[in-house]
Amino acid sequence: MTRAGTTLGRYRLLDQLGAGGMGEVWRAHDANLDREVAIKLLAPGALGDAATQARFRREALALSRLSHSGIATVFDFDAHQGTPYLVMELVTGGTLEARIAAGAMPFDEVRRIGAAIADALQNAHQHHIVHRDLKPGNVVLTPAGQPKILDFGIAMLLGDAGSKLTRAGMILGSLPYMSPEQLTGDADSPGTDIYALGVLLFEMLTGRRPFVKERAEALMFEIFGSAPPPVQSLRAGVPDDLDRLVMACLSKDPAARPESAAAVSAALRGGATAASVPGAATVPAAETIRSIAVLPLRNTSGDPTQEYFVDGMTEAIISDLAHIKALRVISRTSAMQYKGSTKALPEIARELNVDAILEGSAHLVGARVRVSVQLIAARSDQTLWADRYDRDLIDVLALQSDVAAMVAREIAVQLTPAEAGHLARRQAVNPEAHLEVLKSRHSMFAATKDALELALRHARRALELAPEYAAAWSALADCQIIRIVRGMASPTEAGAEAYAAATRARELDPDLADAWSSLGIIASSSGDVAGGLELLRRSIELNPGRAFAHEILSRGLCAFNRFDEALAAATKAIELDPLSSIIRTGLGDALYYAREYQKSVFHYRMAIELDPRFDGAHTDLARALEALGHFDEARAAYEEGRRLGGGIAGPSFGLAHLAAAAGNEAEARRILAELTAARGSRVVSAWGIAALHASLGDIDDAFAWMETAITEKASGLMWLRVHPRLDPIREDPRYWPMVERVGLADSPEAA
Repeated sequence: MTRAGTTLGRYRLLDQLGAGGMGEVWRAHDANLDREVAIKLLAPGALGDAATQARFRREALALSRLSHSGIATVFDFDAHQGTPYLVMELVTGGTLEARIAAGAMPFDEVRRIGAAIADALQNAHQHHIVHRDLKPGNVVLTPAGQPKILDFGIAMLLGDAGSKLTRAGMILGSLPYMSPEQLTGDADSPGTDIYALGVLLFEMLTGRRPFVKERAEALMFEIFGSAPPPVQSLRAGVPDDLDRLVMACLSKDPAARPESAAAVSAALRGGATAASVPGAATVPAAETIRSIAVLPLRNTSGDPTQEYFVDGMTEAIISDLAHIKALRVISRTSAMQYKGSTKALPEIARELNVDAILEGSAHLVGARVRVSVQLIAARSDQTLWADRYDRDLIDVLALQSDVAAMVAREIAVQLTPAEAGHLARRQAVNPEAHLEVLKSRHSMFAATKDALELALRHARRALELAPEYAAAWSALADCQIIRIVRGMASPTEAGAEAYAAATRARELDPDLADAWSSLGIIASSSGDVAGGLELLRRSIELNPGRAFAHEILSRGLCAFNRFDEALAAATKAIELDPLSSIIRTGLGDALYYAREYQKSVFHYRMAIELDPRFDGAHTDLARALEALGHFDEARAAYEEGRRLGGGIAGPSFGLAHLAAAAGNEAEARRILAELTAARGSRVVSAWGIAALHASLGDIDDAFAWMETAITEKASGLMWLRVHPRLDPIREDPRYWPMVERVGLADSPEAA
């Protein structure tokens, strides 16, 4: 047991200064040089952890390369009776954490201390070392007020692949100070430390962190997806240059942060904006707007039955604005979560990470539409533009386009000729048919069996009133697609009507993005993945803001082993629909198929944070945990997913794969036998049976069942080329010809 008086070679421990998950820090006496030093040694409980010992040794190697007044100096590294220890300069004084606890700091002190920390980081970065755990508790202020950085315990030596010490299932670092990319295990650039420095500067200026949540999952979600509050919103009088520099350091995109710690130091010392410092990222002007959320319009009619109308108007304005490629527009799914919300607009803007909010009200008065809207800047909470519209219902499409065009004009976004042409379109509608379409879509989003049947009736009534109305055909197609996806209708029957309706919608309006995306979804799910990609690309070309189109495109690209493009499409979908658990799960799936299992786990957990009731996120999380070897966690996730999905108790493919992966072959085969026998009484996927045979190493049986899956046109065949569970059969000479037969060997070139 380590205690005062213990001797480690020439060092005698005097008193403990602190302890953490990695080890203990002691004040000690160096008998040879008659001086006091700090000694860091592994905690007794961690001695058996080889990974912890490796981290400890890397700390010694990292620090031994550094010589800077702002970094604690390393004197020695040794081991005593199997206990490795590090001997460092003993830095006296209080921590920056204690200084911040006393309250927000004067601006000149923030500049001085912040610049000195940046200088020390720059020195480390020049030696190809990233700290990765910068926080106020790791910065000591000397009696002279100079900061010194301690604890490079998880520093990663750039360029050394073996130094990537984030283990499967474990994130190293202190969560409130971690960059978004660090949450998913990508912390191999100086930008990680620049982000953490931004958090320190934020804290020094305001006395609080930019993101404050009690639960770790909620905090991770905010770090990854929400904008921090402007410093000036929390403390009056903060100079513009400090506010903008901190916001630049806290950018979600590492490329948008100042490109070096030296640039941050120069900005702090020069009192200049980050944008004016050579080597710093360009920081947009305070009111530059390149992203917007349209909040659900308020129903001011006093008639609850008009909710379908105001929600339809909201969706239409979102759709019109989403056609503008230079503008990121939050999708309906995320925007509608704020219906009836009492949150302040700046808080909503921060949660959605947008520059502006469009809010307002609408109602019907007979055959007249009255709409009031205002555009509000997120940072300043100031109204940039407001207007009222009073039009005949027959001109409602023109009204919606006029609102979108005015927003584009007010924020000075550059429109392409095609975008300008779309917003200038003027098309009269059959008022009664248009209302039926709005009622159809309003019911459709409820997605229950009864609601979808009602949605179908409204769509068909619209077509009776206006057989040439493309939006009505599109609504019919979407209703049937959702019924198929939710297992409420057979793909044969409902799929045929969906295809016919979407085709007719496209014939009537070739520029209707909804029709193209519906056709793309139908093609992809019916085995024509390549054809689906082409259709989805056309949909996105017509309307770049369709989050679900990007998500389905991502799935198709995954199927063809084009993971870089797939991940880009899935990420774009999240940018457009950040509060959708389905969209977030889609990114997790793309990472799973790319075999980035730890990253997929993060996104599955974020999907569960958004909606703990979504069974698909739990079962897909289980699959990734299984791949990482976390079998107990995987089992719990599988069981929770089955419970939420209302699945019957008994055998499941997921639990069978888990048993096989965990080495319980007998249990896996028992479940396989039950599932195979069950095909006589209920639907059991031949694809699932084939994949389970592959996991168990039954190569011939796997191929035999794959043939059955091809005959039955199983939807799982989409993943034949990339599914990790098929790795055992991938080298078999029968495998690639089968990939070619199902059309997954080659894909259309990227647009």
